[in-house]
Amino acid sequence: MADLEIPTELLESPSFQLERLRRRTRDAVESQISAKHVSLREYWVLSCLMSTDATSQSALCEVLAYDASDMVRLVDALEKKGWVKRERDSKDRRRQIVRATKRGRRQQAELSKLVNQAEDSALYESTSKQLKHLRKLAHAIIAAEAD
Repeated sequence: MADLEIPTELLESPSFQLERLRRRTRDAVESQISAKHVSLREYWVLSCLMSTDATSQSALCEVLAYDASDMVRLVDALEKKGWVKRERDSKDRRRQIVRATKRGRRQQAELSKLVNQAEDSALYESTSKQLKHLRKLAHAIIAAEAD
């Protein structure tokens, strides 16, 4: 344990709280999925493709708040693994359409289990009621951002 205790001001700061929570869950998840040679950001991109047949890279950028050049690298990595397929939009040649392959869908399902286990492990001290409130709060904040 460090000699310095976390100041009350920081413990009550939403930005500090969220950063600590983010780091704890991200570290747990990344340590779980790294054995599959996939990053958390790649997993998120792949997960976005589960609810749709196909979508544009720009739509993925918007949903995940990623820079276009970052998205290109992420889709390149997923394509190299055979988990997604990218093609030009026949109506607009500037647009890249991305879709998950069958292999990608199987991998996402497997990764989803690992991610859920890691998140549960990272948040094991929390009660199910607390986690329900956390998810509800996060959902409300994200939904408000989209408005």
